[in-house]
Amino acid sequence: MSSLSESLESAVKKHKRILVVIKGSPDPDAIASAFAFKAVSEFLGAETDLISLKNLSLPQNREFVRLLDIPVSFDRDEVDIRDYDAYAVLDNQSASVERITGKIPCVVHIDHHEPFEEDITADFKYINQDAGSTSSMMALLIRDLKPILDPDTMKKIATALVYGIQTDTDKYSYATKIDYDALRYISAYYDSGIINRISEIPLSETTIRLLNEAIHNQTEYKGWLVSGIGFLDSSARDSIPIIADFLLKRGEQNTVVVFGVVEDHDKKKMMLDASFRSTEEHLNLDDIIKEITPEGGGRKYKGAFQINLDFFSYCPERVLLWDIVKLTAIERIKNRRDGLYITELKGVYKRLRKSLRDFFSS
Repeated sequence: MSSLSESLESAVKKHKRILVVIKGSPDPDAIASAFAFKAVSEFLGAETDLISLKNLSLPQNREFVRLLDIPVSFDRDEVDIRDYDAYAVLDNQSASVERITGKIPCVVHIDHHEPFEEDITADFKYINQDAGSTSSMMALLIRDLKPILDPDTMKKIATALVYGIQTDTDKYSYATKIDYDALRYISAYYDSGIINRISEIPLSETTIRLLNEAIHNQTEYKGWLVSGIGFLDSSARDSIPIIADFLLKRGEQNTVVVFGVVEDHDKKKMMLDASFRSTEEHLNLDDIIKEITPEGGGRKYKGAFQINLDFFSYCPERVLLWDIVKLTAIERIKNRRDGLYITELKGVYKRLRKSLRDFFSS
């Protein structure tokens, strides 16, 4: 970690103004790791702004940002990149950002998902699938970098990172050695009271309604549970992974897929959004999802994909549209379940290749 921290310091010090882009869902892990990176980069002399390409949808996440006073701008489709000389991406497989990549360099890309093959270089690139969260990776980088931060800032960052680890590891159910190493370090600084306040916030009425919809619209297929929840507003988007988590813990199936059509009425945008959850350690969700669409990915136990449906936002027959989307999504997911044997063989090959690479590099 010390050599990584030195490389991070060297990369950040090349730039004066850095834009941190939260690409996917602005969940606690993505927000916390970006917040921690902002503190580190400003300690190293670079002004840093945080933007999220999507808005917050869960009341817990809104309270998380509010209580810790995290300076992030949400739902930013446009940004004047002339104000920055580099950008950073944390907690996302890809370092590519539309209208930014190729115009200014990528200074940092940190993530814990399966690596995504792309022709984008970053001054500092740190991908570690052995971590249960990007927040853990940032915590250990901070530990070895030893930035001088005032106690209040350090408390906020540590609290954010603990919550990021907690949510991305399903309250430590999937925590790894890296996550526990990070928790040992930041547990001396975090505010447990704030985390307790966030955790006590109940599910919204919308999430409960959609959960009921999911329970009554289940399709079981070869050990998988697939459920469509219909149309939902973009403000409730994060209900989809919450429902997938609930159904996995509630049922006997080893893998759950929950999908819905997410709408942004103001912008006339429509997206098929799906979350995968599994208890199968060696199920390669990333490969499964990538064979459905490149617009998604996964890691151990979790995954998601999104498919743009903007063209259909003008369809007047919503019942018919949902029937078509539901039928197509279920059949495509069944198709991937049928092709699981081939995907598993690919996974065995990847693990063998990684083991050989690690052996010869040691």
